[in-house]
Amino acid sequence: MAFKKRRIFDLRQVQAQQMATSTTTSRRRSDPSHNNPQNPIHPEHRLRKIGEWFSENMRNYCQTTSLHGFSYITRQDISRKERWFWLIVVILAIITSVVLVVVSWYWSQETPTVTVIESSHFPTWNIPFPAVTICNFNKISKNKALSLLEQMQLPVGVNKSELHNLFNLTLLPVDSLISNSSLQIYDRILSLNNLTLTGLTQQLSPDCIDMISRCIWKGINTRCDSLFQRIDTMEGQCCTFNYFGGITNNFPEKIAYQVPKRPYRVTGCGYPTGLSVLLNPMISDYYGTFFSGYGFRLLLHDAYNFPDENSETKVVTTTRESFVRINPESTYATNDIRRMDLSLRNCLFGSERTMHGLKRYSFINCMFECRVRMTIDLCGCLPPYVFNNGSFKVCGVRETNCMIHSKRLFSHALANLNFSLSIVRDTESFPCGCLPDCQSNHYVSESTTGRLDMSYFANRPTYSNATDNILLHVFFSDLMSTRYRTDIFQNWLSALASFGGLLGLIMGFSIVTAFEFLYFLTFRPVFNYINRVE
Repeated sequence: MAFKKRRIFDLRQVQAQQMATSTTTSRRRSDPSHNNPQNPIHPEHRLRKIGEWFSENMRNYCQTTSLHGFSYITRQDISRKERWFWLIVVILAIITSVVLVVVSWYWSQETPTVTVIESSHFPTWNIPFPAVTICNFNKISKNKALSLLEQMQLPVGVNKSELHNLFNLTLLPVDSLISNSSLQIYDRILSLNNLTLTGLTQQLSPDCIDMISRCIWKGINTRCDSLFQRIDTMEGQCCTFNYFGGITNNFPEKIAYQVPKRPYRVTGCGYPTGLSVLLNPMISDYYGTFFSGYGFRLLLHDAYNFPDENSETKVVTTTRESFVRINPESTYATNDIRRMDLSLRNCLFGSERTMHGLKRYSFINCMFECRVRMTIDLCGCLPPYVFNNGSFKVCGVRETNCMIHSKRLFSHALANLNFSLSIVRDTESFPCGCLPDCQSNHYVSESTTGRLDMSYFANRPTYSNATDNILLHVFFSDLMSTRYRTDIFQNWLSALASFGGLLGLIMGFSIVTAFEFLYFLTFRPVFNYINRVE
């Protein structure tokens, strides 16, 4: 009986197939497009066929895909209302995913770089020792001034009191301007003695060898003239140690070959491993100063940065022993930052821009050069404290008032000192296109001061009269420091993980599901066609 039923079932199935075949054949015969090959298919019919093909493939995709909720849209065992409900849920999930991906991409474009703490135990011997610039409160040596008073010739009708005013002019005071008649007299005096304002300033400034009596570097007595050189700064003539920012140096020729090509480093911490100097303020030699006391200004800055008001500043006064502890911080940028477009990373490396008279680019150097350019535009000449390769005119006595006016710019970031607060808040770009540093070293310092014990010099005949001296120690306070890393906010791998995480969390999306979608629209129709042909 089982065999008989099976034969009956098979016979019915064969009959049904034959009826379907005959029906299809009759339709093809009645269809004009099959009877007449030259008759084209109607566009509406073609679009209907394409729509049916797309709907069938999408139905199959929804039934087989692993995306959340898609299978409920085409299931026949649930009601029509439920299928519409799941269709709305899937559409909302797609919209939410797209919105979150766009927001994530916008954030990555808004903040393309990020600076994080890479290590709080970065060895300090990997960080160069800072440049130490020492500026005496006294800008004019009394002995040199009196000597010049006796040597300099005076024009007819000019008394020696004008020479005193001329000497004070080298200070470039910012509190008052000088009359044109006085400037003409000063210019006549300098012309008569074949001097310039720059040359006069150099002759009147105290010598480093007189101000710095003794030097100890890394616990070893060292010649001070091999460590310190004299440079021109906004503070006038100063003595600097470990400064490599200038194109040339001012060391004596006989020891210039001993000067290293790179900044000094230390391999320890504590004052015996740093710099110790004995300073002589030469109180009896005071002639012109902006301060009411006796001592020095100490500027701590990067070895390649010009010393200005941006430097860490300390004040050391007479009969004191000062300990300046430095806690260095280093910031570096990854190679991904270097390859990034400048408009996105918004910072510059030291070799990416050429500076006038300075070896490397830095934000501080760029701002200094920016103010120098303002002075050139305002006065038509270069200030005497700036390196000049001969391409610019050096400001003389007649441009003194202009230099005094421009000197005020060096304490401000913006050129106009009278900018309103609303304009300052709306300032989006840096002045002169000066961008921050991609890599930099910052030297945070603390100082401790105590009374200097004069008995320390009792057994040292050379320093027996050092009653007003200052003993200064500059050193790293720890063997370890903090290092920061500037990196891109999202690279291709982190972006893939971020976008994939959002899409996977909401929809269960993956690379395989994307390939499934392409498969059902492209490869599967091709395979179906090949199977029908075979």
